[in-house]
Amino acid sequence: MRIRGVPIRVDLSWVLIAGFVVWRFAEQLSEVLADFSTPVLFASAAVGGLLFFASLLAHELGHAFTSLDRGIRVRGILLFLLGGVTESEGEAKTARDEFVIVGIGPFISLVLAATFGLLSSATFGVQPYAAVLGYLGWFNLLLAVFNILPGYPLDGGRLLRSVLWMATGRRHAATRWAARVGQVFALALLLGGVYGALGGRLPAGVPFRLLLSFLVGGGLWGAFIGYFLLRGASQAHRRAVLSEGLASQTARDLMGNVPPSLPSDASLDEVLARLQERPSLLWPVGDPVQGGVRLADLDTVVREEWPRVRLGEIAHDGPGVTVAADTALDEVLERMAGAPGNMLIVTDQGAPVGLLTPSLVGAVR
Repeated sequence: MRIRGVPIRVDLSWVLIAGFVVWRFAEQLSEVLADFSTPVLFASAAVGGLLFFASLLAHELGHAFTSLDRGIRVRGILLFLLGGVTESEGEAKTARDEFVIVGIGPFISLVLAATFGLLSSATFGVQPYAAVLGYLGWFNLLLAVFNILPGYPLDGGRLLRSVLWMATGRRHAATRWAARVGQVFALALLLGGVYGALGGRLPAGVPFRLLLSFLVGGGLWGAFIGYFLLRGASQAHRRAVLSEGLASQTARDLMGNVPPSLPSDASLDEVLARLQERPSLLWPVGDPVQGGVRLADLDTVVREEWPRVRLGEIAHDGPGVTVAADTALDEVLERMAGAPGNMLIVTDQGAPVGLLTPSLVGAVR
């Protein structure tokens, strides 16, 4: 399924969380709907679960659409065991864009919480509608609150990063600091969940009782989430350290030799022999560079059409395969992730001067 061109994918692990959510709905509704039959109870829980995941999808679509509006390509949205994630190619170029892209998710959840709450009030006493709408309001409120907690890479951790970025102007340093905070939060959630699962109780009069109750109350589920957040925050910290080091180097410092440019008006038959000389590389098309092509790209056209198809017709667009020679390597890495074969043609005033390949970049990692 696609919405505004964004693919929506569902991981098999999502079935587990879907079943858990429906079960929780049924458990919560069992007292309120005690006078209703079992089929009505489970039908209400199923509808509630469906609307909850629609709310979760709306949260992620907010991230995706806001990213698209700011020129960031979105690979898709994945619904999985821990909820949902929006997979983008690259990051926001400014702290303000980052703040808006990240903040829109919790904001949508808050709006949905208020909407479901108002609908529940409007249907007060009319069951099972009022009960289902009321719990949806609470679930969306909890989703918004959970996502603004400083557990990088949750929305809250990324919001903290954007604020630190705005305050210091140092993107990678802000990521490192936010990731450290995320590691502390995740570790507290992990240890608190284990403590709660083992039957641990908070002594009376303990400071920050509300916060500690939240950490302990999650039990094994909280520990499970804490473990994955700890992994995510640790990986983000390592990437930030790497990117901070790469930011001092440019594409020119690392580039290798680039094949000669191919004329865009040549037929595929005419350039076949040239491409076969270095089949694993990305060849520039045109000078100034208009795009790039690999030998494998010829296979997208049936062999009989090669004499009539021009190279420019199948070449990858220039912006997707080129990078200026003075571009910092941290940005180059982001660009390479979405480039054909993870290769980029390095240009200087439009002329091809070098080529970046995964093996060249891997040497500095």
